Formats: sequence, C-alpha cells, structure tokens
Amino acid sequence: MFDRLVILGSTITALAVVRDAHAHGVQAVVVDSQNGVAFSSRFARACRLADADRDEAVLERVLGLGGPASALIATGDPWVRFIVRHRAVLDAQFGTVLHPSNAALDICLDKQRFAAWCVGQGLDTPRSWVAGAQPRPVGLDFPLLVRPAQTLHGRPHHGLPKAVEVHDETELADLLARFAAADCVALVSESLLGQRVTQYSIPFARHGRTLISFVARKLRPAPERCSVGTYVELATHPQVESVARRAVEALDYYGIGEVEILHTESTGRSCLIEINARPWLQYALAPASGHDFLGLLLERSASTARRVTEGLRWVDLRSDLFGALSSSEGAVRHGQISLTSYLASLARANVYARFDWRDPAPAFSRVAASSPPMEASAAKPFGTTRPAG
Repeated sequence: MFDRLVILGSTITALAVVRDAHAHGVQAVVVDSQNGVAFSSRFARACRLADADRDEAVLERVLGLGGPASALIATGDPWVRFIVRHRAVLDAQFGTVLHPSNAALDICLDKQRFAAWCVGQGLDTPRSWVAGAQPRPVGLDFPLLVRPAQTLHGRPHHGLPKAVEVHDETELADLLARFAAADCVALVSESLLGQRVTQYSIPFARHGRTLISFVARKLRPAPERCSVGTYVELATHPQVESVARRAVEALDYYGIGEVEILHTESTGRSCLIEINARPWLQYALAPASGHDFLGLLLERSASTARRVTEGLRWVDLRSDLFGALSSSEGAVRHGQISLTSYLASLARANVYARFDWRDPAPAFSRVAASSPPMEASAAKPFGTTRPAG
C-alpha cells in the first residue's frame, strides 16, 4: 500500500490528482519550477524547483521524495519524458511509477511511431506521412492535417500550431516551410474535419488484468479548432470505448491515460488519434463519476461511489469563456452558438477545473487568475530552455 504520491507538474491536471490522492488518504507532493495552480491546494505539499535547475538537480530532488511507500506520476508530456530519461533509477527508488514501460511511452509520445504502431496493430488511424522523410502516399488528397510529429507541450514552438488543416498545395508548402524553419518534423495526415465528426475521450486506468474506462464527449471547442477541450460531458459509446480498450491492451499499458478518438457520424468510422500516457486535463471526471483510477493503482480502493456514465459535465470556465466570447475565435461572438444556449450549458456544468468547495483556494488564487486561457499553453516546466549536459 502506498501513502505518498509525488506529482510532477503543477497544472490543472495536477490539481485534480492532488484532490483525488487526498480523498484516498494519500499525501500529495507537487513538484514543479512554475507556480502552478496545484500549489494553491490545501491538500498539496509543495516541492518548488528553481527555474534554473538542470536535469540532474531536479532528479536529485525527486529521488529524495521516493521510497517503497511512494508512488510517482507525471501530469504533462515534458515530465513524462523526464521519467523516460531516468526510468531505471526512478523505478528503483519509488515503490511504483504510474506509467507504462518506456517502449510504450515512446510510441505514445511520438505521433509518427504511434501511427505506424496503429497500422501494425490493425487499428484504424488517419493515413499519415512524415514530410521530407517519407514519400507522400498515393491517393491521400486534400484537405490534410499538419501537426508536429512530437508534441510541443512545454517546448519552444516558434508559433507552430498544435494542428492545422490545409486545403491546397500552396497552403501545405507554406506550412511545411514554417516547420522546417523551426527545425520541427511535420506529420501530415488525412483530415476528417470536413465530415461530421465527434471528438471522444476515453480515460482509463489499467493494473494487471483490470482495466477501468469510461467515455467523454468533447463539446467545446469544435473539432476544427484542433484545441484542448474546455467543456466535456460523460457519454456512452460502446464502439469507441471498445477501440480504445483494444489499443490499451495491445500496449500492455500500466497506469492512467486517455485515448482520443474521432468518430465520423456518417460512416461510423472510429479513428484512433493519440494516447496521452498520463492523467489528462479533465481528470476530475474520473473520481466524480466513481471510476477509482488511483484506488486501483495505489491499492487503496476506498471509493464506494457508484460508477456513472452520464450526467456529468466538466468545464474550465476561464478557457471556455475565452473560446466563446473572445473577438478572435469566440463561438458566440461569431454566431456558432447562441448566447442563450451557451449560458444554459454553463448552468448544467457540475464538475469544475479549479473550483471545489472542499478546496476553494485554487479557484480564487492569483495563479488561477493570471494563467493563460489553455493549459496546453501554460508556462514551460523545468529545463525546457536549459537542457542538461
């Protein structure tokens, strides 16, 4: 049994994990160089790093928090890469590291490898090629989706988009030139965004032969925004959940993660987009819906809540308001949703990114008020501009 959870990262995701750990009677220690919102939680013990700390110094601090009764989890991809770099020593120092093997992590963190792995497993995923390194597949026509082959979260990205749709050769050439100038490998895929598609998130936890999962539907922003979900609701969809569970089992995954799937309504096609090998932004939906991910992994399953698969709606209010009302991209401002419908959806929300009446400070902290609209654009974690060596 584990009585301490060391959480790498101090974002909204980390805040939800902190609260879940506390509910299990587990001490939560948050490690980061940025003054993220999770540090505001009354349930968190802070381990603040200096922004100038190199990889070796960070590793020393993290190892000092270990022990046979301590578990370790990363809540962002840069921190997952930190675990990959130091896996052997972290495995030896902690009772458990709540992530799958490095081989599985390498597949999840690299979109090129992930696409190839899906093909090898017979899992449906958008046809792709690596621009400049592979020949363009015959018959792969516009529109196309261009994105970095490796996630840019927490890395200098020189204004490159998370993903963007292009419609002709000129747009494609211009975008690939931007990627090349930034020394970033581009993955080009068939785009499903011209069809009526629904974005699904399948969160899960797996330990041994036990796999717990549920389905959530991303309602905002719209799929064509290629952006982080700000308003998400529980849903039931056996087909997409089955695809996700098949992928998790094929990876022999251990730990918590999230599968992203695009489902085309007209054809019934469920396309595997990626697997986030860590807790995801809307993690608070898991404990709220009775899906006891941490209890399974920490051998402290104390939740008696009945599992539900509908009726819960998660919102990151500040980011959602920006996406609805901003002059640049606001869905309400641009007539994509009426103000009445938007306000009604906010009234139905019942799980919140920051607010919890048992732990109110993060909702009102200066960190929460000054953080950027999307967690994906949050301040860089340790070491992103000061690599070790």
